[in-house]
Amino acid sequence: MSDEPREEPAPDASAELDDAALGKMRDLLKGALDPKKEEPPPDSQFLRGVQKRLRDRSGGKFYADGWSTAKHPPTYTYLWTSVLMLAIVVVVAATLYSLVGEADAVKNEPAPVQIVFPRSR
Repeated sequence: MSDEPREEPAPDASAELDDAALGKMRDLLKGALDPKKEEPPPDSQFLRGVQKRLRDRSGGKFYADGWSTAKHPPTYTYLWTSVLMLAIVVVVAATLYSLVGEADAVKNEPAPVQIVFPRSR
């Protein structure tokens, strides 16, 4: 016996499928092409209860931020953060804009050169 792997003969593409194999193939294709049915989200009261128990058991390590357990997203927090960032951008832009001006003319004249010879010893 040799250790070489044996190659399986490739099925003939022109071979006809029997009715049972054709039915299985049809069911597989229908299952693959059907849109996935989403599961309904878990009951929110149940989820909040689980999160509360986890927070209590972990000593506040998990779900203690209040954001992940809130009923509604923190819209006002997002709003005030964006208003604050906009104010910072306006202040920085006003500061930088006030520093912009016309370039001053530069006198491009050579400076006088004084040559100092080293002392002889």
